[in-house]
Amino acid sequence: MRMVSKKLISVVLALVLLMGTALCAFAAIGDFSYDVKEDGTGAITVFNGEIENGVFTVSDEDELLELPLTSVAPAAFMYSSSNSDLAFLNNVTSIVVEAGVKEIGSYAFANLPAVKTVEFKGDVVLDENAFSGCKTLQKVIFDGSAYLGEYAFAGCTAMEELVNAEGKDFDAERGALNDTAWFKNYTVDFVTVGTTLIAYKGADEEETIPLNITTIGACAFEGNNTLKKIIISRYVDTIGNNAFADCAALEEVVWSDIGKITEVGKNAFLNTPYYDNYEGEFFIIGDILVKYKGGDVSFVRIPNTVKEVAEGAFDGCYTYNEKDGYSFVISSIVVPASVTECGENCFALATFEDGTTYSPRIYAYKGTAAMDALTEAGYLVTEMPAFADLDRDGKVTAADARLALRIATKLDSADDIMKASADVDGDTRVTASDARFILRMAVELEDVTSEDLLYMPRTDVEILMAYTAAVKKAAVDNVGYTKTVSNAITGTDVNLMHKSKVESIAKKNMTNSKNTYASDTQAAIDNLIVPDLLATGSIKTASSEIIDGKYYITIVFEDVQDACVTLQTPDYAPADAAFKRVVPAVNGQVFYDAISSNSWFKLVDNSDNRTLNCVRKYALSYSAPTAKIVIDSATGKAESISLSCTYNFAVDGRVNGVDISSKGFKTGDGTVTRLDTINFTDFQW
Repeated sequence: MRMVSKKLISVVLALVLLMGTALCAFAAIGDFSYDVKEDGTGAITVFNGEIENGVFTVSDEDELLELPLTSVAPAAFMYSSSNSDLAFLNNVTSIVVEAGVKEIGSYAFANLPAVKTVEFKGDVVLDENAFSGCKTLQKVIFDGSAYLGEYAFAGCTAMEELVNAEGKDFDAERGALNDTAWFKNYTVDFVTVGTTLIAYKGADEEETIPLNITTIGACAFEGNNTLKKIIISRYVDTIGNNAFADCAALEEVVWSDIGKITEVGKNAFLNTPYYDNYEGEFFIIGDILVKYKGGDVSFVRIPNTVKEVAEGAFDGCYTYNEKDGYSFVISSIVVPASVTECGENCFALATFEDGTTYSPRIYAYKGTAAMDALTEAGYLVTEMPAFADLDRDGKVTAADARLALRIATKLDSADDIMKASADVDGDTRVTASDARFILRMAVELEDVTSEDLLYMPRTDVEILMAYTAAVKKAAVDNVGYTKTVSNAITGTDVNLMHKSKVESIAKKNMTNSKNTYASDTQAAIDNLIVPDLLATGSIKTASSEIIDGKYYITIVFEDVQDACVTLQTPDYAPADAAFKRVVPAVNGQVFYDAISSNSWFKLVDNSDNRTLNCVRKYALSYSAPTAKIVIDSATGKAESISLSCTYNFAVDGRVNGVDISSKGFKTGDGTVTRLDTINFTDFQW
């Protein structure tokens, strides 16, 4: 290598940096030529050295200029026999990528004629088709974390071995490894690398994620047409981009009782019945806003229980046609104080062909973590006025209450931001109730501050998520508590002659018990009824108030009607599933057990006149399933939980040759009413 003065090097490097943000071709005096990127690092484009012993080492630094080489440019070494500059690749049997090279561009090493092994010394991202068509490639080694783009090793049919360092992250997009012998030789349905599931090869209608899996990789189930139900184990914390996208039959996702999802990728459940049928405008998993599903509204306030807004959460919120172009309805998004993380382009409504994006005006509250997270993500953020402080003077006074009342009665107009500040009860409207509450705050009849309202769950989705999070927290922390179960027959309306028989069915398996479970025991987890992630469409009413630093939450869920069992449908499961959907309290199993275990009480065909003792059918409905919880607002810890449900039970059949029938059975009216309650108290945090 010829010597070059340091002065000349300094001049050349200065010229390079003066080029600003544009890429600048720079022929290095060494083994590699490269382009200088916006961040001042190099993207390798040409190899100027010589191959010894078949090893091609991709350097991570121009030693002469001390300039980092962090990537290989797209198609830089895409082999073609007609390109004499790439003839040296005929002698390359091994490639070693040094640790500082973090990205391999698309088609960068495509169609290599002789390579057998590739080793990556550090963390790396392979863009689409990075090594596609390397038919002689046999072994790939990842010493660090790796992310494989689409079809990264497409056509590498001889590749039999993939080595991934223990404890390092690994993920792969659509078709990255599907052509390889390594993939095709996999004899089980779940194809894994380390603890990452990268593909599912099965065709079952129901599957459970194995317990050794922590990451469901990008596109792992994409396009599967048979899977109807997936059970996510408690150890899964990450779901990759498009993981279940286009799974046309996927209707149900069951989340582990105490699992904690920390990352959900873009379009993870797109075009599935599970996603399409999800009720509510916010598709939330855990405390991650995965996707906004709302309609044509100009103003969106993200629930204050959300801690992360996922990549692409608002992508697609627009209409487009060739005549008028793009049309965007959402003009403002308010980000709550709870948000601490923002995914890439999470508020972009559209991404244009040139790579630019469109985002609406973003609002956040001064001094909050959300403001910091948004600023770090590069968003221009407008400060949001405090709750109830409509005139922005830093205090909640009677003047604010008066202004709220004028807005409520339409004597004054207000923009969406002022309405959001006045909407203290979270019902998305400014009403006299809001004005009254603000006045009570002003005269200190309410022990609630504007800051309290930042975090207090107020809308249905916030109340539901706060309730769910508090119960899950008790399970995750494995705290002790006392559980009390009580049952009662609260009313009957049955033919008197057979009243006792019908009541005996409703009384089956009734329990009055009290048990205390110590902390750090499996029993403490098993006996705590942890709710699934429920949609707000299941809620009839929800309320929350803050008293002495505690949230008092009450949720009444929708009724479940006409859960009827006959000889033709001797299965309570559909009705029971409907009930579990609204509240995870007690279920219809007790009634089914009563019928199936009682020798005189069995389902038979109506035409069987020889059978003297039978039940032709029974009906069961659930009314006012209710969950109540008291939560410490500072810690999120539950102090007490109460779950209750009323059962309305009706029966039709024969006993000792005599017909018994609940009054009004044909109209579906319940005739025995039973109330079941479960209380959790004395939590041992």
